[in-house]
Amino acid sequence: MLPQWRKTMIATLVAGAVLGLPGMAHASSPSVQVKVCNGSRSGNFKIHGLNQHDAKVSSPLYSIGAVQCRLVENWWWKTGQTLSITVRTTTLHVSWHDINSNERNGSTVRLDLN
Repeated sequence: MLPQWRKTMIATLVAGAVLGLPGMAHASSPSVQVKVCNGSRSGNFKIHGLNQHDAKVSSPLYSIGAVQCRLVENWWWKTGQTLSITVRTTTLHVSWHDINSNERNGSTVRLDLN
């Protein structure tokens, strides 16, 4: 018979495996996370494009400081597409960034705003 602490440990491990611990995205197609890096002005940005399931989505609005990078965690973007990033600093502008189809699945891609 197993001691109670071992039963608890086994139950916790099984529950973690079943519920899914953080890790690689379960994707319909190769996908990456994005790290957005900013230049001289702080502001807000939002990313638009296809997610790992080929659905057209928009991320929430994120703030970013001047000369900083921000990882957009838990958002996975399909490789081989052009992402649109809407940026608001003192003005509103849109930039487009390509994600190559040869990016490694599950990796992080850096996108520079300026």
